[in-house]
Amino acid sequence: MVKPGMREDLLALAKRGAPEARERLIQDYTPFILAIAAKVSGRYIRLGEDDEGSIGLLAFNEAIDAYNDRKGNSFLKFSELVIRRRLLDFYRHEQRRQQEIPLTVLEGTETETQGQLLDRLQENQAAASEEELERREEIIALKAHLAEYGVSFREVALACPRHRDARLRAIKVAKQIAATPAWLLALDERKTLPLSEIARKVGVSRKTLERQRKYILAVVLVLRGEFNHLKEYFREP
Repeated sequence: MVKPGMREDLLALAKRGAPEARERLIQDYTPFILAIAAKVSGRYIRLGEDDEGSIGLLAFNEAIDAYNDRKGNSFLKFSELVIRRRLLDFYRHEQRRQQEIPLTVLEGTETETQGQLLDRLQENQAAASEEELERREEIIALKAHLAEYGVSFREVALACPRHRDARLRAIKVAKQIAATPAWLLALDERKTLPLSEIARKVGVSRKTLERQRKYILAVVLVLRGEFNHLKEYFREP
């Protein structure tokens, strides 16, 4: 994630119409966007597969244009409110199609206007700021760790299995890898997983492992590292 000073420069350039600056901001803050979407929806969000991920990116892009630093809020706080608002709009639209709105969004909203809800979200944000900061720090750390293996967050999202059963099997494989010292040693020394050997041991085809490799790698790094918040996504259902 870019440093605050550089962020302000990129933001100013993006607001003046520089596409490279806008793209850099969106790319660097994609983990931040997905973390907010995951918190609002109450589940892991896969970029390119879940609507919330795309809505979050569009909302962040909207926030770049709408942000006014003269109003006192930081850009990150403002963009989070915009993302939450757009997700709320999405869930309300889905409600009209008889789909469920997550409890994390609905709680206490029956008598609130959208503006009141945003005010309440801002107040709640202050109370949860420590946990949010820890989560964001974990995401930043994981992003840097993945870069050591030549893998980006976007690639992890694209490699995430679409179906729940396949995703659970991939997580199970990652847990087996994390519990096998020889495979971890190979990962540390060669920056790659011994897929042929793993395939023989876990009963999953090498082709499947190769397709899911970047997702499995990310899960392994989370499981063996100090990522207490991110580990919640990979607990047994």
